[in-house]
Amino acid sequence: MPTYLIAPLLLLLALTGCSSTDHDSHESGAHDHGDDMEHDHSGDDEHVDRSTHIVNFNDNNELFLQYETLVAKRDSVFLAHITDLSHYTPIPGGFITITLSGGGAPDEIFTGKRPVRDGIHIEVALPQHSGERQLSVHFESDTMQTTHDLGKVTVYPDYTSSKNSAARIVPENTIYLEKEAQWKARLIIQRPTINQQQLTLPASAVHQSDNEKFIHVMNGAEFFEPRKVTTGKRHHGQITIQSGLTADEYVVIKEGSAQLSDDKHSPFETKGHNDDQSPHHH
Repeated sequence: MPTYLIAPLLLLLALTGCSSTDHDSHESGAHDHGDDMEHDHSGDDEHVDRSTHIVNFNDNNELFLQYETLVAKRDSVFLAHITDLSHYTPIPGGFITITLSGGGAPDEIFTGKRPVRDGIHIEVALPQHSGERQLSVHFESDTMQTTHDLGKVTVYPDYTSSKNSAARIVPENTIYLEKEAQWKARLIIQRPTINQQQLTLPASAVHQSDNEKFIHVMNGAEFFEPRKVTTGKRHHGQITIQSGLTADEYVVIKEGSAQLSDDKHSPFETKGHNDDQSPHHH
C-alpha cells in the first residue's frame, strides 16, 4: 500500500515553503487558528490510510486529487495534479481553488497561488462546518479555466468520528505508475470511440503475448490493469474491441509500454504491492 498521504505532503510543503501558496488569500480565514481548533495530529491512526484519491476528466484536462479525511476545524492537505490531455503533460502555472458548498452551511473557499511544480498544486483547507458538502476544484491559468465537480463529501465534526470513514483500498491486479512518471513517458489515455455500435481503439493500444491480446486500462489515476481483450476488424489504424472493455473506461493508447510491463513477468501478471513498493514521492 502506498505511503500515507500526510507525510509526503507535509514534507513537500515544508520544502517548498509558504511561498508556494498565498495563504492570506483564503476567504474562509483558514489559517486563523483559534483556541478551539484541532491541531495536534499526534496519536493519529498511523497504520490506516483514510485518504481519498480521485481522478476526474474534463474535455481537455485531467485532475488527480488526493486529500485527507475532512474534519471541521482541522487542517486537511490537498494535492492536485493537472494534466493536459492533448499530449499528457503537466499544465504549467495557474492556481487551484477548492470549494466546499451546500449542506445548509456557507460556501468555504480555499485558494492557492502558484504551483509547487508544473502541474502540481498543494492547498491546505480548514473547514469550519461539518456535514455533507459538495466538493469542487477550479483550475485557472493564463490559457485555461476549468472546474471539476467532484460530488458529495463528508466533513466530520471531530477526529474521533472521522475514524468511521473507510480505509483506502489499493486496486488489486494492477501496475503502479506515479503521475510524474506518466508525464515523463508521455502516455496518451482516452476512452474508446463508438463506431457502428462497436468500441474502437487505436491499434497501438492493443498488445499481444502468447497469442493473447491485452490492453492497459486506467484504474485509479496511478494504477493500470493489464486486461485481456477480444478484438475484431482492423481498419485505418483502428481496431474493434469485442469484449473486455466498456465505453466509459480509459485506456493507454500510446507510449508507456516499457513502464507498464515487466520482462520478468507475463503482461497478465501484475507487480505486487506492499507498504514500501508504491509510495507517492515528489
